[in-house]
Amino acid sequence: MLALVAIALASAPRALAAQQLDVIRGQVTNSDQQPIENASVTATSVSGGVNRTARTDRTGHFTITFPGGEGDYFVSFASIGYAPRRFEVKRTADQDILVADAQLQRMTMLDTLRATATRGRATRDANTPDLSGTEQSIQSEGVASGQQGDINAMASSIPGVTPITNADGDPAGFSVLGLSADQNSTTLNGASFGASSVPRDAAVVSSLVTTPYDVSRGGFSGAQFNLRSSGGSNYIRRTNSLNLDAPTLQWTDRAARALGQQYSNVSLGGLLAGPIVFDKAFYNLSYQLGRRSNDLRSLVNTDAGGLQATGVAADSVAKLIAIAAAQRIPLTAGRTLDHRLNDQGSLFGSFDFSPPRSSTGTTFNLTLNGNWNRQTPASNLSAELPAHGADRTSWGGGAQGRHTSYVKNVLLSETTVGVNGSRNYGTPYLTLPNGSVLVNSLFADGTSSVRNLAFGGNGVLGTSSSTLTAEVLNQLSWFSRNNKHRLKLASELRRDSYDQDQTTNAYGSFGYNSLADLAANRPASFTRTLQPRVQSASQFVAALSLGDSYRRSNDLQIQY
Repeated sequence: MLALVAIALASAPRALAAQQLDVIRGQVTNSDQQPIENASVTATSVSGGVNRTARTDRTGHFTITFPGGEGDYFVSFASIGYAPRRFEVKRTADQDILVADAQLQRMTMLDTLRATATRGRATRDANTPDLSGTEQSIQSEGVASGQQGDINAMASSIPGVTPITNADGDPAGFSVLGLSADQNSTTLNGASFGASSVPRDAAVVSSLVTTPYDVSRGGFSGAQFNLRSSGGSNYIRRTNSLNLDAPTLQWTDRAARALGQQYSNVSLGGLLAGPIVFDKAFYNLSYQLGRRSNDLRSLVNTDAGGLQATGVAADSVAKLIAIAAAQRIPLTAGRTLDHRLNDQGSLFGSFDFSPPRSSTGTTFNLTLNGNWNRQTPASNLSAELPAHGADRTSWGGGAQGRHTSYVKNVLLSETTVGVNGSRNYGTPYLTLPNGSVLVNSLFADGTSSVRNLAFGGNGVLGTSSSTLTAEVLNQLSWFSRNNKHRLKLASELRRDSYDQDQTTNAYGSFGYNSLADLAANRPASFTRTLQPRVQSASQFVAALSLGDSYRRSNDLQIQY
């Protein structure tokens, strides 16, 4: 039994990823190095203007947490009988704790003085940011506007990452160290993320890591793409974006134009963010809707130049259409297909509830995401009759709830509960056997070509698949009094499941060696899959990790 548990832990596909939470700790003392009890400490995020307040305990210590923090804060201190103080704390590398120790001076009565000084902003730890380790931040401006929000395109903008594209040239994955795309991992706020994109205007922070130092992050041999929803903000934000592509702005050759490679694209996106209750509850919503359209070229409506680029002569296509009409083989599926469409939409939203004066630092977060895509038809029909096509539809969504609280400024608990699901399926236009005919064409320039032309029903694109993931993550952090150590105990329980129907050629496929054989109905071969290829499986994954971040000095942190 112990051996099985050990194997399960060692073979977990994706171990815990560190949840992004800024922890500000420190001690407030007087000029005699004596702790000041019940002093008021207020941390204000620089970009969001969100305030969180805490009181010091008997030893003068305090703890303030910022979920989804930005790493840059103004910290103010006030206590009766002492002069107030304010300075800035800022993350400069991979600090697990932002230390804000303060010494307050007793107030004394002075004669009235008039003083003048140049206006400036006090800074603390304001050195040039140094992102240590192998984690690199990703800027959306590093990719083309039409690919902003696409996780694969954003990851490929990092030096050393190799993009993987599909048949249309769009991003389909990325490779690190020569490994396949399925060796990568994608997380949202530390939990599994099943989508491949987010709205380009989404308020998220993204990064890519290959060999993290944190023991709780693992389960991948390629790279881990991390998405983190931004924390709440007291500032109201409204943004909109519109991307347009027109065929007249695209350069291509005559053959590509004849095959409808030029396309039109319109994509609308936006962001709405701000406070629900000032300093307490916040919302962050983004969306994106788009349609890509190009002329659909098939054996019915492609000119002679386009057919030659495909590898078939126009007279051979005309003969195939005549034979299909004589043998009642459908040319179309009851509708006219003039354009190939790719419609898509995505939503991303987060809601934060952070009581500014909570004695336990309690915070709640709800993050939602959804995406939808439909291709009509799913493939290029340049060597097929229009009725041989199929549509392809995919959708996915997820919900994630997070809770954070600490006990006596020493023990911090971060808990995440999430669920993700997706479905992808194809819909052939006709429920008929598949047919193909081998055509030998001779062109006027003396060249020749042999090409298979398809008709009947599509026996390949009718497959479907669905996935479902549910997980619970928790991380307990213990802080030493001197803020030198942060021990982290991370645990995870996850269930992954999938259902697949990869049955192809269910109605059979007829193969003909020539148009003459097709006219005479003399097939050279017939194949059919009799056994359905249906699979379903599920697994439970449990993982544990224990690590420590030891802050040896302000410039040295050791993780083990």
